[in-house]
Amino acid sequence: MERIDQSVTLWLNAISPAWLDSFWVFMSQIKVWIPLYVVVAALLIWRLGWKKGLVAVACVAAAFAAEEQVNNLIKAAVGRIRPCNDPDMLAAGLRVLETGGGWSFPSGHAHNSFGFAMSTSMCLKTDEKVNWKWYTGFIFVWAALVGISRIMVGKHFLGDVITGALLGTVISFFFAWLSFIIGRFIDKKTAKQAN
Repeated sequence: MERIDQSVTLWLNAISPAWLDSFWVFMSQIKVWIPLYVVVAALLIWRLGWKKGLVAVACVAAAFAAEEQVNNLIKAAVGRIRPCNDPDMLAAGLRVLETGGGWSFPSGHAHNSFGFAMSTSMCLKTDEKVNWKWYTGFIFVWAALVGISRIMVGKHFLGDVITGALLGTVISFFFAWLSFIIGRFIDKKTAKQAN
């Protein structure tokens, strides 16, 4: 399995033309996405109301924190070297656009981006006045590009990205479901106070 993962990673890393290098580096940067996170947090509060919106934002943040802990535990347990630090991958022609230490498995970027996509799209679906399918499509394409960028810059194997995406999606699903349950409780409490 590991050899297949290495081979597919090398193939994917090689097929991207050089003129896309700056795009992949951009997609790989965490700080450039902070405005997106702020806009989506404001959107959640605006569309869901301040109580349910704050619960949704808190659940998205809790999912992120949980994902980070799970990611760090798995990385420490597995201890897989990053492709950009693997002599065999470098000798095989891996294009490296970013370097760095730490472990490779699973991808934290994929974990966090897919987690963000899952939790925010689920929370926005509770807004029955707007069809949020466009947002779901956009945010999952964004998450996929973030994940793919990690292969293109040489920091992760394909298996790291797939595993990170799956873990982030599953963990965030739980927190989004928790947000939904708390939101239902808020709705019931508000309805009682109105009567």
